[in-house]
Amino acid sequence: MDLEGYARRLLNHVDESRVRTELLRWLEFYKGRRDFNQRFVDALIMEVRNSEKFKNFSFTKVGLTAGDSGLGSRGLGDNLIHLKLFELSKRNLETLDDAGIVQDVVVSVDGIHSRLSYFPFLAGFHATKATLRDIMVKGAIPLGILVDIHLSDDSDVSMLFDFEAGVSTVAESMNVPILAGSTLRIGGDMVLGERISGGVASVGKLQGEPFTRKRIVEGQQIIMTEGHGGGTISSMAIFHGLEGIVEETLRIKDLEACFAVNRVRDLVKSMTDVTNGGIRGDALEISEITNLSLVIDEEEFLSLINPRIRKAMEELRIDPFGLSIDSILIFTDSPDGVLKTLKENGVEAKVIGEVTRRKGYPILTRDGREMRPAFRESPYTPVKAVIGNYSPMNLDEIKSRLEEAYKNSLSKKENVLKNLKTRS
Repeated sequence: MDLEGYARRLLNHVDESRVRTELLRWLEFYKGRRDFNQRFVDALIMEVRNSEKFKNFSFTKVGLTAGDSGLGSRGLGDNLIHLKLFELSKRNLETLDDAGIVQDVVVSVDGIHSRLSYFPFLAGFHATKATLRDIMVKGAIPLGILVDIHLSDDSDVSMLFDFEAGVSTVAESMNVPILAGSTLRIGGDMVLGERISGGVASVGKLQGEPFTRKRIVEGQQIIMTEGHGGGTISSMAIFHGLEGIVEETLRIKDLEACFAVNRVRDLVKSMTDVTNGGIRGDALEISEITNLSLVIDEEEFLSLINPRIRKAMEELRIDPFGLSIDSILIFTDSPDGVLKTLKENGVEAKVIGEVTRRKGYPILTRDGREMRPAFRESPYTPVKAVIGNYSPMNLDEIKSRLEEAYKNSLSKKENVLKNLKTRS
């Protein structure tokens, strides 16, 4: 419960006495009756009123919410948002990759899975695995990990320790040190409840030419390694009540695959992981950089998904091509050498397709069927199935409102930059 957000919305619609009553009700629900609850509410209303003097530093609503835009849902909506963020920060589209690279340093950050708040060990484990994977698929050797974790005011400290335990489990298994971190509360005293948020970052050093997506060219073969899922598959299992699946995700075969490939890096052109929006989403991002298509064998792809996870997805009718399975995609002209190295290191892998000239869409099956990504990734929990895989707005409306938000933020940026240059 965000008391500040609740107060802001109520103050615009009801009289102040009603606002006080509602805020007190929520305080007592989470905190019980306390002598200073009334004073807390008085102070909160005062803060909100005072903050209204600073609207020029706040944001201008454009009528597009994070949910309706598809933000973080790893589909077409999320892709549109990231393209506008690139424009705002003046990033080259070629850097739309798993990790950022400057000189021989590679960095990545991954937020914890939004549905794993009440399972903080899993949240820490999978976020750490994800950020290390992101730098390793670019050809980096990990140097260290950074942790940023935020707890709501009512979160038990055990959540913090479980999260750290999840992070350090992966760190120790990979012999990568935790270098720094930050531990805060979400919204300070304003957010009641037990949800946690945050992320894990990593930094690594390149051992040669980076395996960026811009190195993907026509004619390359696509190798995929075995996939055992991560935070998304764990959430799928937990909220569908499926036992025995979460344990399957607690593996690091993806990281072991990256280490193995580094031993034959001269045979590899590019790597990425099957995460954001599944292979459909990967192909969409790759095509925006290369203007090429991926043609894949569906059965070979499916054969590399952990059998228990694949069976669960089939029973739940969840699209395996539109969900994170945490496999590694390797683009190469020498598949036999790469496959031999992976096998020697205990990693199952197969050639699942090839890169071709643009064939009308970023990813197709061998029989020519387009595998279009949806507005969001495949709905993998009961709640996501109810919400559906669409937005109440069409893509043109979303683009228009994103453009408006972009221009509002750009104006702030340019004004402050102008002042900074004047004062320097």
